[in-house]
Amino acid sequence: MDTNLEREVKLGVPRAFSLARLEARLDGFVTTPTRWRRLHTIYYDTDDLRLTRWGLSLRYRRGQGWTLKLPVPRASKGLVREEHVFAGAADAVPQGVLDLATAYLRGAVPHPVAELRTLRATRHVYSGDGEDLAELAEDDVRVVEGSHVVQRFRELEIELGAPAADALLDELTAVLRGAGAGSPDPTPKNVRALGPRASEPEIIVPAVDARSSAGEVARAALARAAERFVRYDTILRLEPEAEAVHQARVAIRRMRSDLRTFRSVLDPAWANELRERLRWIGDTLSAARDADVLLARLDADGEALPQVDRRRIDTVIAPLRDAREEAYRAVAATLREPRYVELLGAIVEAARAPVLGTYADTPAGDAATVVVGGAWKKLRKAVRRRSRPPADRELHDIRIKAKRVRYAAEAIAPAAGPRARRLARRVEALQTVLGTQHDAATASATLRRIAQHDDAMFLAGELLILECQADAKARGAWRAAWRKAKRRARAFR
Repeated sequence: MDTNLEREVKLGVPRAFSLARLEARLDGFVTTPTRWRRLHTIYYDTDDLRLTRWGLSLRYRRGQGWTLKLPVPRASKGLVREEHVFAGAADAVPQGVLDLATAYLRGAVPHPVAELRTLRATRHVYSGDGEDLAELAEDDVRVVEGSHVVQRFRELEIELGAPAADALLDELTAVLRGAGAGSPDPTPKNVRALGPRASEPEIIVPAVDARSSAGEVARAALARAAERFVRYDTILRLEPEAEAVHQARVAIRRMRSDLRTFRSVLDPAWANELRERLRWIGDTLSAARDADVLLARLDADGEALPQVDRRRIDTVIAPLRDAREEAYRAVAATLREPRYVELLGAIVEAARAPVLGTYADTPAGDAATVVVGGAWKKLRKAVRRRSRPPADRELHDIRIKAKRVRYAAEAIAPAAGPRARRLARRVEALQTVLGTQHDAATASATLRRIAQHDDAMFLAGELLILECQADAKARGAWRAAWRKAKRRARAFR
């Protein structure tokens, strides 16, 4: 598989415009003579256009093989997509494509959905000192069914070369529009060929406000978490790194928390069953995330050691790196289990059509006190029942319940307004302090085990002192954070 980043802008092509008739010099840029090619492209998708509706495209083009394009979230006026090119014959979608698109396909088999025949005129744009900056392509596209042309359109693409800065898209767009090109139109060819149905997202996050029902708020919360998780599945397959694991785990945790928070709004049996199914993938991601956090803490602690000891840090953390690699291998294996593909289907269906319960039609504003207040009461009870001083497991339990309050407040905030957002911020601060304490306590316990080995005893002891100090600092700060959160919770009592 070859991968590159595509950055382009699509412009309309008025009848009088022709790329071939452009001047060779354009406002400081130099263009090459026009080159003509004929392209034959077949786009693949499922019956319900799952790939296209998520912003992907899968094509086979003669002479170029298979290309899967994935959207890249980026602040840009153009289209930014990752292109993944696979070798393979036209009669079978490569297995690598099917694996990479698992979260979108979910077991469905892509088949031809659109055939395009294109006459392409191209010119390259160079800077004054000869640097190749971009390719301009004017496409005369015919969408065909059998021997019949069913649609025809023209478009002009500006695609940046790898060395060019993103800002050049705006500059070249202005130059070409000044030369007669039309307005920007970000619609990809496959979407134009397939029509309006291809533009409707598979998961729609409904807009909610004070007039919404509790059921609509629950559906919006589930949809946000599901969309986030589906997007990160592909990133985990491409480059399993710490941030991708973290974001995927957060999405699963939020969905599990939302299913719990809104259980009076959802069908209880359905919500509980899905929560249990999500636990499996959540635990797998948590093991990898916990390994990342532990290594990051000890790497940072190592920087505080004397130089002579810093060079020997690997004697302590090498086994932890091995454990992290094992946790990541477990994530990769999990993503390829049939059980996981079935779970993906359940996640998407929960976002699209959650099974609602008796109180789904309750106004969201009325439900806010019940939804957030119920989570808050459990947090308050955990705080009141703690030991003096609290045990690590008690603080961890308080942290978990604080996270549930935060997620509940954030979910209901579009309907409940500023009071929910303020509570969410305060509880997040409490959660952060307790998270630091938990991570320090976990690192301390790990270092105590490592210190039992003679060759690592001294160095592990140095690191242990740093983690004990971090533990003590967090323990000294959590009650102040709790008091601030408690003041914000009065609005939900």
